[in-house]
Parts: sequence; structure tokens; C-alpha cells
Amino acid sequence: MRLVSRSVLREIWPPFLLGFAAYTFILLIRTVYFLADFFVRRSASFGEVTLLALLSLPWIVVLTLPMAFLLGVLIGIGRLAGDSEIIALRSCGVGPMSVYYPALGAAVFLSAGVFLIYNLVLPGANERLTKSLARVAATSIINVVHPRTFREARTGVTLYFDHAGADGRSLEGVFVKLGDEGEQDQRIIVAHRGVLTLEGDRLWLDLFQSTVHEYDPADPSHYRLNRAEAQRVLLAGDIWNSTSPNVAYEKALRNQSVQELLGTAKRVRTQSPENYRLAWVEIHKKFSIPFACLAFAIIGIPLAESARRGGRGSAFAISLAIIILYYVLLSAGETWGQQGKLPPGVAIWLPNAILLIAGAAAILRSGRERARWRWTLPLPGRRAAERGPLSPVPARPRFGSLLRFPAILDRYILGRFFTVLLFSSLSVVLLALIVDYAERVERIAKNHPPTSAVLGYYRVFLLGISAQIAPFVALIATLVCLGILSKNNEDTAFRASGVALHRLAAPILGAMIVGALVFFAMGEYVLPFAAQQEARYRNIINGRPEDYGVARTPAERNWRRSGDGSIWHKEESDPARGMLVSPSVFRFGPDFELVSRDSARLASWDGNEWVFRQGWSRTFGKAPETAYRTYLEDRVAGDPPGAFTRERRTPEQMRWRELQRYARRLKAGGYATGDLETAMYAKFAAPALVPLMALLGVPFAFRIGRRGALAGIGIGLALGMGLLIATAFFTKLGDVGALPPVLAAWSPNVMAATLAVYLLLRLRT
Repeated sequence: MRLVSRSVLREIWPPFLLGFAAYTFILLIRTVYFLADFFVRRSASFGEVTLLALLSLPWIVVLTLPMAFLLGVLIGIGRLAGDSEIIALRSCGVGPMSVYYPALGAAVFLSAGVFLIYNLVLPGANERLTKSLARVAATSIINVVHPRTFREARTGVTLYFDHAGADGRSLEGVFVKLGDEGEQDQRIIVAHRGVLTLEGDRLWLDLFQSTVHEYDPADPSHYRLNRAEAQRVLLAGDIWNSTSPNVAYEKALRNQSVQELLGTAKRVRTQSPENYRLAWVEIHKKFSIPFACLAFAIIGIPLAESARRGGRGSAFAISLAIIILYYVLLSAGETWGQQGKLPPGVAIWLPNAILLIAGAAAILRSGRERARWRWTLPLPGRRAAERGPLSPVPARPRFGSLLRFPAILDRYILGRFFTVLLFSSLSVVLLALIVDYAERVERIAKNHPPTSAVLGYYRVFLLGISAQIAPFVALIATLVCLGILSKNNEDTAFRASGVALHRLAAPILGAMIVGALVFFAMGEYVLPFAAQQEARYRNIINGRPEDYGVARTPAERNWRRSGDGSIWHKEESDPARGMLVSPSVFRFGPDFELVSRDSARLASWDGNEWVFRQGWSRTFGKAPETAYRTYLEDRVAGDPPGAFTRERRTPEQMRWRELQRYARRLKAGGYATGDLETAMYAKFAAPALVPLMALLGVPFAFRIGRRGALAGIGIGLALGMGLLIATAFFTKLGDVGALPPVLAAWSPNVMAATLAVYLLLRLRT
């Protein structure tokens, strides 16, 4: 390899690695939280979580490798052009192809690598990832049903449990109803403990110390009790092919190889034209996405030469603009191809074609001399004469510097800081949006949701992701802004003028404190409602009912746990009139044994209690015999009618006061509320992390400033990844009760503040 080629590759290599790390980190944010949940809450082993993480990487890598290579080309060749090394090479008789050949050769090599990953590694990894997730999730009680909620594990099996066991896989206080929801509740199983067991492809619920309650709806006096030390209930017969939304598996088109896709296209050609187009879209994507590395190189080299004076920041901006353009066109082309507006081949290869044409035009133009316009500037003496004599400078008030904020220094620092902050925020948000749309475009094309639903989803999605990345973006902006000051020796000039480094960071910290207050207000008054809307829009995009997850199945609508711990069931309800049709009430003792059961044909609310009409009541004791009575009318204490139509919301969908009241109510009933209390304290801890991350970035910025913005971004990535892992890990420990909730929520803040104070004390200001 020639010396010039090695020099070009050495310039491309470091920013390529940094861009690869940055883009991969951004796309891994949600995956880290997801895997931390599996590790802590769902009791998955470290090996299982590591395997899931490795299997999640191929899909991310095939997207981030072309992105990173474009950034490497723009920064590396831009550095050579900016320092006039390319001009020096040409003056020595070395033509421009000496720069093109190594870059294009690296692009071809990288395209081949992406092609192999996409076609040989990715299909198998996706298939194994889906099966691994289903297997780990199937034995996790959190995925089957949440504590104190009702879920139809499969048709005819409604499952409820009081709380999770310490191992995360066992159930304490189990209530199982067998039979279709439209039928009368004839068979009820109450058990002290249950364990999920996966045998082959069958998921079993093993119940211990259980009691089976059966009766004849036509004659409730005929009641049977069967006690057993152990029994089994089949929850899923085949977890890979089950239609259950909780443990389902279906080999998607993205999990198929090229040969399998060709077979799928041939099989469905006459049966389903839409699936035929979907298959061909995936086939063309397996070739067009790897080719993007070469397309990025062809357009990146001339752009790097033309934008050489803009520095690395402009290179990053140009790369981001090209990436956004490419993936927007790719997503749009995928939609057009799936809908039949364009042939799949034309639709998928359109972004590459546009980049190649633009790159060829830029290469042809790069060799031409372009005229430069010079603006005639007025002479300083003439401008001074026009202004007239200088007026005397008024005396500075004694306390004017304290009363005037922001001062010139503050405006100077904040101007640069907000520029970097805005650019960093837009970069991360747009990348997250592109990746999320790439994941959902297949469902959008298949389910044809209204445009208002898609736009509404991404409107609220951007709000949520902005709050999630706020600490990371504050850290990056602080590192880059103050790092540039240090690189340009402006910090030395300020110190020579008697301005301490702490004073340079003060306006940034003040701005981030205000930003933390803004994010707290958003968390109280905007984000909870945005999370609710996001869930509804996501359901529409996925082709589900709008209230999916709020009232997911008839089991969740008809069954309810009351505030006193009893379980209520009704066939129909009329909240406006305060009526329940065919209500049943199950009351339990301290060890979750069924102590009484009431059932009636109709119930009405009289303002204080429920009035049961034409019903019966049965009381259970330790002996097999039970006390049974019938009545025409009886009064039963319970929650008001509005409670039966109340939506179930997650902590992210509740305000702090709502979450606090809900946690207190459950805690008073003796239930574990670690996840709710951790989320409650995080309402304050998460916004407070924004200024703390900015504070942490101050000493790092002045220590690495001379290495430039890329070094600042690299340090920010390392710190951000560490913070992300720590936050996810401590949050999940608080959810399961392994840490006090307040400590779990505030531990990342304490770690960031401790490290920041330590480094600031060692910083020479």
C-alpha cells in the first residue's frame, strides 16, 4: 500500500470509530433499559442478558457502519483539505485519485462486510433473538401478567397473582379462572404459590397448596371443593407458534435469508400481492443498504474538500444531513414499494441513485476553478469620519455587574453553548426518529393507519425522547463548548484577565438549572399525557384497538381487584346508572385463602354501598363444609361505579401526586410498591441530573480541550454509557426492592455529583 493511501486511511479511521461508537450508543439507549429489566426484574442470568445484547447488535451495526464511514470520510479528508495537504500533493504531481482510491477501496471493503452481516449474520441473529426473548419472557411472570392485574394468558385461562416471589419467576397468591369469558365462572383455582415451567415448547403453571371451586350455575347450592398439594395448568401449548400476544413467535420477513425471501415471494405471489411486494422490498434492502457505504464515499469525498474550512463540526453537520436524507428516502421508498406506488427495486435503490448522481456531479465540479467574489469594505478612517466624534464612555455603576445578567461574558459562552446544545439535540432526536420509523414502517404499510395517527405518534415520541436524552445532551454540549474554548486558548486569556474557569462554567450551569425546572414541569404537565397518547397511537399503528393495554381483553375489563383486596367480576356494567350485571365478589384471608363468595343477578349503587339482588353467598372455613344462603337483596361494601371503568396507567403516564397517592394506597394494603416509589422519586431525580451532567463535563472539557470536539464527544459517550447503565441498573434494583427506592432513584445523581466535585477540586482555575 502506498504511503499516501496509508495516510488517507489513518485520517478516516479514528473519526469512523468515534462515529460508529456514537451512533451505536444512541441506538442502544432503549435496548440497555430493556436488558436491565430482564436482568434485574425478570431474573434472567448474566449469560442470557449478554446473549440478548449480542443478538441485538447486528441490526444496529448494519445501520451505523455506513453512517460512521460517511463521518470518517468527511472529517478525515476534510482535515487533509483544510491543512492544504491535498494541494501539496497535487503540486507534487499526485493526482486527486490518490485520495479517491483508498477511500473507495475502504468503502468497497466495508460494503462487503455489511453485506455479509446483513445476509449471513442478521437473519439467524434475529430469529435466535426472537426465540430467546420468547423463552426468557415466557418464564417471567412480568411478561405473562403484572401483579394485581388480570390477563388472559390464553383463551379460557384468566390469571391473577398478588405479588411476585423473590426469584422473579414464582407467583404468590394465585387466582386462576378456567373457561371462556362469556360463560359463567364455573371453575376457580386459588393457590398459595405458583411457578412457571417451560418444558420444550409448552409453558406450564405449577400450582401448590391449591383449591378448586366448582358449582352448577343452574343450581348454586351444588358446590364442590377439591384441595390439592400440586396441580398444573397449561398456559401455552407452543410458545413459538401460539397466537397469544404474550408468548407469540412468528418468523418475520426480516428474519429470512435471501433464499427464504425468494421462496416466500414465489409462494405468495398470487395469494397476496402486498406480501409479495413486502418480500421483494426486503430482498432489495439486503443489497442496497450495504451499497450505501460506497454511495456515501462517492458523495462524501468532494463534499469534504469543498467544506474544508468549516472544521469537524461542519463535517458532522453535513454527515447528519446526508444520513437523514438517505434514511428518509429509504423509509419513504420502502413504503412506496410496499404500497405498490413504485416497483420495489426502484423504490429501495432510489436513495443510492440520488447519492451517486449528486456525488458524480460534485466530483466533476470539484476540479473546476470557481470565481470568488470580493466585497469592497469601507475604509476604517472613512467609517470613523462618518460616525463623527466619539462620545465619552459613561462611568460604570458600582453594582452594575451584579444587576446586569447575562453579562457580555455570559452571552458569549451561552451563545456557543446553545448552538452546540441545539445541534446535539437535533442530531440525537433525528437519529432516534429515523431508527424508530425504520422499525415501524413495515407495520405502517401493512396496517394503513391514518396519517394523523402516525404524525401524532411521532409528535409525542419526540417529547419523550427529548426528556430521555436531556442529561446526555447537556454533557456533550458542555464538553464541546468549553473544550473549544480551551483548544483556542481562550480559557488561558480569560485566566490572564483574572476570570476563573468556574466563572466560565457558571452561565452553563445556570442555564441547565433552568432547563431542569423546565423538564420537571414537562414531566408533571406534558409527558404523562404524551405517554398516554403515544401508547394509543402505537396501538393504532400496530393494528390493535386504541385502548389496547388500558383494557386489553374482556378479562381485564370484567375482572377487578377492589381497594379492600377482594376480587370483583361482572358481565356488563353501566357506570352512568351505577349498575352491574351478574356481579361476583371473592374475599380472601391473610394467607390468600378464599373465605367468602357472593354472586347476584344484578347490583346497583345507592351512593354508599352496592345492593345485590337475587343472589347467594357462601362462606368457607377450614373444614370441607361451607355455609350457604340465598337472598333477594343484600348490601355489599365496595368501590364506586367509576372504579370499574378507570384506566390502568403506568408510572410514566401519571403525575407525581397521582403516583404518590397510588403508591400509598397499595402500600397500605400490604403490597410491594418498589417500582412505583422508585418512579416517584425519579420524577425529581431525572431532571436534577441535567445540571449535574453539565457540572461533570466542566473539568473534563478543560482537561481534554486541546484535543478538540471529537475528544469531547468521545469522553461524553463513555460517561453517557456509564451513566445509562448505572441508571438502568439502579432503577431496576429499586423496582424489585433490592435497594430503597429513594437510593435507587438518586444513586446516579450522587455518583455524577461526587465525581464532578472531585475533579473540580483538582482543576487549576
